[in-house]
Amino acid sequence: MLIVNINGPINAGKSTVGRILIQLLEGSAFLEVDELLSDEEQEKLQLDFKAGIAERLRRLAEVMHNEKKLQRYKFLFFAYPMSQRNFDSWRQWTDEYDKFVCVTLAPSMEMCLKNRGTRELSEREKMRIVEMYQQGYQNPIGTDKIICNDVQTPLQTALLIKEFLLENF
Repeated sequence: MLIVNINGPINAGKSTVGRILIQLLEGSAFLEVDELLSDEEQEKLQLDFKAGIAERLRRLAEVMHNEKKLQRYKFLFFAYPMSQRNFDSWRQWTDEYDKFVCVTLAPSMEMCLKNRGTRELSEREKMRIVEMYQQGYQNPIGTDKIICNDVQTPLQTALLIKEFLLENF
C-alpha cells in the first residue's frame, strides 16, 4: 500500500485534492484527519488545541496500524500538515509491504490567505497560516514532491499527483 500524506498549510487544498485523487486512482481511500476528532468531541473531552492535535494524530496512527494489517487499498491518502515530528513518526510506516510518501501543496501565502471555494477563513486561521509559512510547512524536509498550486485547479493538481505516484512508486 502506498500511504500518501497530502501536506500543506491551512487552505492549501489538501482535502479537496485528496477527495479528487480517490476518484482518479482505483483501489484508493481518503482519510480526513481533522474528522477523526470533531470540534464538538474535542470540547466534550475538554481538550485544548494541542491536546486535540495529539488525539487526532493518535487516532491517525491507530487507523494506519489497522489499514496496514488489512491491506484493503493500493493507495491510502490522508490530509494533514506535516511537521518534522510527524514526518519522523510517519516514515516509520514504510516497510516491506507499505511505503510512506509525502506530497506538499505549496500555494503562495497570499493565495492561502484568500477565501477559496466555499471556505471562509477565520482570523485565527489566517494567523495560523502565517505561522505555518514561517515554520516551513510549505517546504518541509522529507517531502517527496512539492507542487505550487496557485494557478491550477484542484483537478489539475490531483492529476499531477497521480502522474507522480504512478511514475515513481
